[in-house]
Parts: sequence; C-alpha cells; structure tokens
Amino acid sequence: MKKSFIIAIAAMVLATTVAVVSCKKEKKNPQDPVEAQVISKEDDMSAYLKQFKERMQSSSKNGETLTTEDACWHLEAVLNYTYGDAGHLTSDIQCDTFYLTIQTNGGEVSLFQLNEAFNNLSHNVEKAYGNCTLPEKSILGIQTTFENESKDGNITVRSILSTRGFDNTIWPPRFGPTDYWDEYYLEGYSGGGKCGPYEGECPESGAPNELTKKLRLRFPNVNCNGTSYYTDLSTVSILIDHADPFFRDENSPCGYKLHYNEREHYETNTCIDPDGMNYYLSKGMEIIDHFAPNGKTIVSAKYMWSQNVGLKENRIYATFHYIEAQYGVLHCNPQGGSINK
Repeated sequence: MKKSFIIAIAAMVLATTVAVVSCKKEKKNPQDPVEAQVISKEDDMSAYLKQFKERMQSSSKNGETLTTEDACWHLEAVLNYTYGDAGHLTSDIQCDTFYLTIQTNGGEVSLFQLNEAFNNLSHNVEKAYGNCTLPEKSILGIQTTFENESKDGNITVRSILSTRGFDNTIWPPRFGPTDYWDEYYLEGYSGGGKCGPYEGECPESGAPNELTKKLRLRFPNVNCNGTSYYTDLSTVSILIDHADPFFRDENSPCGYKLHYNEREHYETNTCIDPDGMNYYLSKGMEIIDHFAPNGKTIVSAKYMWSQNVGLKENRIYATFHYIEAQYGVLHCNPQGGSINK
C-alpha cells in the first residue's frame, strides 16, 4: 500500500512537471520573428504593394510563383508605386518603350524572376528619365503588358514609360486670336503648321498637337498628401461613331464633337480657326469622361489625325481627328515614392 502511494505521488509530480514545461513552451520568445500581417489590395493598395515588393525582393529561385496574369499586374503596379508621381499639371509627355524576356515555367512566373524583371526595367526607367529634358518632369505612368508567349515558354514584356512635363508658356489652356491651325499632324513626323493669315508658321505642329497640350492642362486636379500613382492602366481609341448620337452637335463647326472633314475628292487640308479650336478643346473632357472604364480616371490623352482613303487613285473621302486616351485606377502613397527621391 505504501509503495502504491509513493508511485501515485511520483506520477502526480511528473504530470505537474510536464504541464509546467508545456506551459513554458507555449510562451513566445520575444526574440522570435513576428509574422507579418497580410494586407489586402482592397484595404490599402500602397501598403499592399510595399509588402509585396519586399517579399519579391527577398525571394529565392525556388520560391513562390504567380500566374502570368498576376505577375503582369504586380510588375506594373510595383513599378508605378515605386516611381509614379502623377499629381501635377501636364502639357507634354515623352514616351519610352522597353522590352525584355521572361522564361515561364508551365505558365507561371516566380517572384525571383519577377524581381529580376523589375530590376531590369528599373534600370531602363531611370536611364530614360535622366535623359528626358521636359521641364518640371516626373513619371506619369508605366504601362506593362505580357506579349508573344512562345512554345518554349518565353514571354515578351513590353513597358511604356510616360514622363510628364509642364510648359507654363502655354497657360491658360485656351486658344487665342492667332491660333489658326491646319487639321494635319502626325506625331514624330510632321505637321501642317499654322494656316489662314498665319500660313507657314510653326510647320512642325498642327491642330491635334496643339489641342493635346491644352487638353492635358484641363485634367482634374489630384488631391494627395504624398505622391499619386496609377494601377490597371489601359488605353482606349475614341473615334467618331456616326450612329452614336453622343458625337453629334449642331454647334460644332463640322457637326461632330471631334473634327471631321468629308469630301468627294482630295483637297487641301482644313484650316481650323480659333473658335473651332476652342470648341473642340471644350469637348475633350466630355468625350474622355464618357468613355472612361468603370473605376478609372484619365491618365493621359492625345488627339490624333487620320484619313479614310477611297478606292480611286488620290481620292480621300474623309480626314478626321480621334483621341487616344489612357485610363488607370488612381492611388495615393502617403509615404511619397517617385523617382525624384
């Protein structure tokens, strides 16, 4: 009986000792690493991208992977979060395009590969930005797409850097009495220059170019205590749809909210007078807002010139303007990113 009692007491002591040790094991060591709180895009985009960028930059070769769609979105978003500083008046935009190749693995991209792509593109962005001579410049946006997925799994990455600048000599955004402009202008090639009583002046420009500069100055102000940047960038070509009553306006010089000149045979280009230039300018934001995708705001826009050519030699049925508009989802980074820091 005495032996059984001693064994029972020993068992109780052992159980108590095990319980104490177990309790001690459950206590967290203050020096143990604290698990990072997962932040969602919906709650705080800037905090989410900051956390994702840190995870991407610390990734190993055999680490986490993303689908190509997710990889593309994150690459564009992190580039814009890092370098974007869009909340300024803009009259001029310089575009630079970069290409690189990513080797996918079964349609997926690793964070390690994504970080290498980010570093490569960062080098190109910083170099192009340094060479840009626009006044008061900052980075407006970096639109990134994955293209040309080949059979061997290679993906071509295309990134278009838009660097903005502001020329205060063209303020206010309205045309004056000497603004007679030829309808014709092709970016990177030539323009029709001024026309009417100012024929022969400013031959490198034309109505689309002049409309573009002043339209950008009418973009809505961005209120951000920090720097603003965009994600989910997309481009829309806005052309006159003759069946859409939205484009028609009896007060327009040509009957449409965008310049349109239809004739049977080739003639000299149309000369748009100051009243006409101010009319088309006044409709720019209305057109842009009408075609904005849900949840997106205007990032950049430019007027373009084109023509419809008939079947017979030298016969042009119509010359016209259209708008290339870039939209994105606007965010504010209170910590203030941008390339200038």
